[in-house]
Amino acid sequence: MYPNALILGPLFWIIMGVIYTVTVTGFYYWTKDKGIRLNWWKWLLSVLWFTGTNVVIAGAFTLFGENETRAGLYFIGLFGVLFLILGVGLWRILSPR
Repeated sequence: MYPNALILGPLFWIIMGVIYTVTVTGFYYWTKDKGIRLNWWKWLLSVLWFTGTNVVIAGAFTLFGENETRAGLYFIGLFGVLFLILGVGLWRILSPR
């Protein structure tokens, strides 16, 4: 990942872990503040959507980094729009009636 740099690889993953932890914890407290009751399948859908969105972003930027700009744009265009639509659907499921 980072050639000739022994500390930057683990440091990157530590920072990513902190960001994901803060995001999931913030989502939990946001749902408590809004009075949204989440059961196991709503949590599962939320985690799957969050994971899929991260995979789409990481995949597209990996393609950009490999100088496959057109493939990256197609990837983020197709799957980004798909996960945007799924996110709106998830929002409708999670929002209180």
